[in-house]
Amino acid sequence: MSGTGAAASYGDLLVTSLVVLGGVCVAAFVVVRVLGRVLATGRVRGAHLLDVVARVPLEPRRSLYVVEVAGKTLLVGTSEMGLSVLSELDGDEVRARTVERPSFGELVRQAWTRRRERSR
Repeated sequence: MSGTGAAASYGDLLVTSLVVLGGVCVAAFVVVRVLGRVLATGRVRGAHLLDVVARVPLEPRRSLYVVEVAGKTLLVGTSEMGLSVLSELDGDEVRARTVERPSFGELVRQAWTRRRERSR
């Protein structure tokens, strides 16, 4: 940087700020990645005690949830008044009708592939 102290230009200060911000972002990313791997519980989807299978919003504060809890599949309603178990569902039928959503990484990979194919 060419300037020092009060003589430093705004451009120098901006570049310095961006470099420091970039360094902080990289450091935070590395810490999250390393701690995420170290502190991972090793659980996979479906191995949790409670798993939300599906959600259907009805109104801004009312929704229906299909949840699996300790081997049971339940339909739960939420509203301003709280949670209500509406019924117990057949778990096998729910799993048969559930469509797996692609992960964010898979969506990005598909978009990238389509973009490459268009540019050829």
